[in-house]
Amino acid sequence: MKRIFLDHASTTKVDEEVINAMLPYFSTHFGNPSSIHAYGREAREAIDIARANVGHILGAREDEIIFTAGGTESDNLAIKGVAEAAGKGWIVAACPVHDSVAAE
Repeated sequence: MKRIFLDHASTTKVDEEVINAMLPYFSTHFGNPSSIHAYGREAREAIDIARANVGHILGAREDEIIFTAGGTESDNLAIKGVAEAAGKGWIVAACPVHDSVAAE
């Protein structure tokens, strides 16, 4: 029986081209991009290149591109950004709130 995956809201298969591009960063170029040693500088350079490429595709400046670790971090960043842009120091969330949004 052929299986069909229908939960792309939770995860999605990584494209083969992306896997191939990322392989060196899982094995030989694994440095922390915030570190000043050679491994970190290599990782930072790769992130900066990726940020420039994404910015070019989207017509955005490099400093407008923010990479996050996943949906929760992205949702929280977006909500905080809207609140900051509105000049509010607080956030009110009506229930129900999606599990990925941290409500305090």
